[in-house]
Amino acid sequence: MQKKVQSQSRKVQTVYTPLTTSSLTIHSRATSKSQSQSNTIKVVQTKKLNRPLIARNKNQKQILQQTNSNQLLTERNLEIDYSLMEPSTTTSIQQQLQLVWQSPYRPHIYTIYFPYPQMLQKKRSQQCLVQQIKKPLYYKLHGQVPFKCILSSFEAAGFERSDDEDNWLIYWGLASKETLKEMKKYQKTNHFPGCWSVGRKDNLWIHLSKIKRKFPTEYYFIPNTYLLQYDFERFEAIRECAHKKTLWIKKPVASARGNGIKLINKKTKLTADKRYLVMDYISNPHLINNFKYDLRVYVLITSIDPLRVYMYKDGLVRFATSEYSLKSKDIKKRFIHLTNYSVNKQSPNFIANNQDLQQQIKASKWSHKEYKKQLLAEGINYKLLFKSIQDIVLKTCIAAEPLLLDSNGKTSEHKTNYFELFGFDILIDETLKPWLLEVNVSPSLNSSSELDATIKTQLISDMLHLIGIEYHTQKAFRIQIKKKLYERNINEIQTINTRNFRQKVNQEDLDVMVQSLEEQLRLGQFKCLYPNKNNITQYEQYFEYPRYHNKLISKYFEDGSNWII
Repeated sequence: MQKKVQSQSRKVQTVYTPLTTSSLTIHSRATSKSQSQSNTIKVVQTKKLNRPLIARNKNQKQILQQTNSNQLLTERNLEIDYSLMEPSTTTSIQQQLQLVWQSPYRPHIYTIYFPYPQMLQKKRSQQCLVQQIKKPLYYKLHGQVPFKCILSSFEAAGFERSDDEDNWLIYWGLASKETLKEMKKYQKTNHFPGCWSVGRKDNLWIHLSKIKRKFPTEYYFIPNTYLLQYDFERFEAIRECAHKKTLWIKKPVASARGNGIKLINKKTKLTADKRYLVMDYISNPHLINNFKYDLRVYVLITSIDPLRVYMYKDGLVRFATSEYSLKSKDIKKRFIHLTNYSVNKQSPNFIANNQDLQQQIKASKWSHKEYKKQLLAEGINYKLLFKSIQDIVLKTCIAAEPLLLDSNGKTSEHKTNYFELFGFDILIDETLKPWLLEVNVSPSLNSSSELDATIKTQLISDMLHLIGIEYHTQKAFRIQIKKKLYERNINEIQTINTRNFRQKVNQEDLDVMVQSLEEQLRLGQFKCLYPNKNNITQYEQYFEYPRYHNKLISKYFEDGSNWII
């Protein structure tokens, strides 16, 4: 079957190099011996990979033909081949050796390889590493110096901090409108315009309640919420009719770290304060050692159109530090009812997780791996639980997609420049049903313990590797500038197949598809929730409007043939 597909693909003049199973397994594989001796990566070229990317690029063809399995592409080779742009900077720094990840789908595309920082004592897969180059790389920071996990991840990849206006590859922090407007095609920043559409508690409820009215059963994973500015009278009527022991939780709409949160009952005085909302209180949480807890789940979005959502396979479990109680005298005791780390670290009962196996069961913060072991010991199928959590994460991202897309559309020329790491807070009740409490923009990356440092450092390193920070070339930049707008008919997608897709899909659309496939080769500990060939059609119904690129990728998975090759 694969021979048939390859044979058909040769009839089409494609700019992509064929991707075969063998090329993925042997392409650019370095031995541990070569690493220890010279820290170099050998290039293993196959006959297919020596085919020119574009027939008109004669210089590239000559260089590739001259490269053998023992030759290293040096900085000079790359300058001749791709005319790499050097950052304009007057800073004098010591150049470091950099490893480059080469796309097996688009061999002219290189992204920066992020090895794990030394403290993790782990090695990342070296698949698709094809060359070693010597070139300064820069990142820029906004505001305070970020946490150590960020700094060490950049440092391991050879990045240095820059205060220059435009020589950076990645901007970390909330960038100004002027900075976003002036971004170049190859630069990235870690916040989407409109990220607060899910990062504020009131906005999150507005978006979820809208789709919840259409899918009440499927979106029954967030507690009923009342915005006091608009729902005050309705909530007061509900509270008056409720059982006398009913509890709610009052929260600021735009705050973090547990500030301003408190439990209320039927007697608590309230006003129509626009700064607060009230949620139903989940009074039957699942307990471990009689303590309440919640899960911090890390979610990465790398694109809105098409939507690309990833969930990290590890995270944090945060415990309250006093045993759970619903007695009226305990309502105001924050160490019982709140699981926020910022709150409970002040408790005299707080126990840090020091990685001591005998003490972990008593610690006030666990990893997801430790949590899963505990569930397994209790006879609980944690795989089903986390599958439900993945469902909540993806449905929440889909609900926020219209506003995120609208905000991103205002800077459509930069729509590939953004990525966002969210922190989802999930509560598990005694029936093992997960509930979404809130979504955090800029989740805390503070490493207050060895556990935090290990999880968050690998998280950031995996994220920066996955997003694909391009090692920019002048040629790629010229191609991007000359992109044309095409009229698209979403109804024609169903007629696309292996034989005709070249006539029906333009180069820009193909690039979008390939970017999705490339990211799935750089996952690290992330799991791709969307687009995922196993469930992509299942979630189509929840989108407010069908999107061309989402439907195109869905059709690609449905067809089962590899259009790219």
